[in-house]
Amino acid sequence: MSERLTGDEIRARVERLGPWFHCIELGGGLRTKTESAIGEPVEHPRPTWEKVTACLPKEMAGRSLLDVGCNAGFYAVELKRRGAGRVLGVDSQRNLVRQALFVRDVLGLDIEYRRMSVYDLDPRELGQFDVTLALGLVYHCKHLVLALERLYAVTRELLVLETAIYPPEKSPGSFTYEVGGLRPLLHPLAYVENPGEAKEAIYNWFLPGVEALCALARNVGFDEVEVFPATQTDRTILACRKREPYPDSRSITYLAAALTLEEGTSRCQAGEVLRFRVRAENTGLARWLRAGEAETDRGAVHLVAHVFGEGGEEPVSWYHAGAYLPADVAPGESVSVEIAMRAPDVPGGYRLEFDMVSEHLAWFEDLGSEVIRHPLRVE
Repeated sequence: MSERLTGDEIRARVERLGPWFHCIELGGGLRTKTESAIGEPVEHPRPTWEKVTACLPKEMAGRSLLDVGCNAGFYAVELKRRGAGRVLGVDSQRNLVRQALFVRDVLGLDIEYRRMSVYDLDPRELGQFDVTLALGLVYHCKHLVLALERLYAVTRELLVLETAIYPPEKSPGSFTYEVGGLRPLLHPLAYVENPGEAKEAIYNWFLPGVEALCALARNVGFDEVEVFPATQTDRTILACRKREPYPDSRSITYLAAALTLEEGTSRCQAGEVLRFRVRAENTGLARWLRAGEAETDRGAVHLVAHVFGEGGEEPVSWYHAGAYLPADVAPGESVSVEIAMRAPDVPGGYRLEFDMVSEHLAWFEDLGSEVIRHPLRVE
């Protein structure tokens, strides 16, 4: 576009797309803004960028980057100029995406932009990114934990968070307190009261203390969280790192399955040995671990069959039979599992339920997955 538009035409487009929050150099002495929009420095976000660079890998060449809440694309542009490979910026506000697309075309850079909420981030659609940026984002998130889980899921190695925080001079600090018979550590997190017509992408919702933000990052799955204090005392920067792209089945937050009965009978004799084959698709974001020699392996995933009376809700036999996975199952993969069981000794109508379990941690049904319900008539 820069070859087709004159300086006057670029100025006119900048004016039509305003107001601008990001100050981006467009070449030829042109920039997206020359005055503050809402009280921020005219050169914003360059001062923030200069702090964030301390968290980033020294070598960005070829690395993939996701900028969440990208606004007009300042950070995406800077990292593309540093040699980043795939660069995707997402923002929930239509006009900000338009601004970013205009800047990209004027500068002739290979950057992708999409209108998308942080809650829509899904590695099965977007893939994972070596580096994810969430700068000036988390205090705009009404559903803070969900937003952090989504950021965790699309990050392969490093998430950089920059955010406003609980005013340090008002913070009571972290402390232990009895909750439900336990004494966990409580961290300050402020809720910002908004008018009823508040729009999530514009207003603020939560100001977490630094320790609260670190605890949140660890709890959603990040292995290492490093704090980089910002110059202002009311903001901070976190570098959140992962050892592996996906967690394993010891992390129940990301467990989900879709089960299909491939083979099995609906009628049998009392006490007969039955065999069923179930296809299990890993629809979650955690790698299922196959059990080792010990059946008590914490977090090992099994296929399990329960037996209920026909129409009853009380099990006749809970964990009636179980079957190992043939191997670990990665997110998006499927596996066929054969499970053998003995039919009930008492004739009558029964219902089999097939579910997955992460050993000693959780039944998949309790985490939201559907079980297979299969009728069985014992003669």
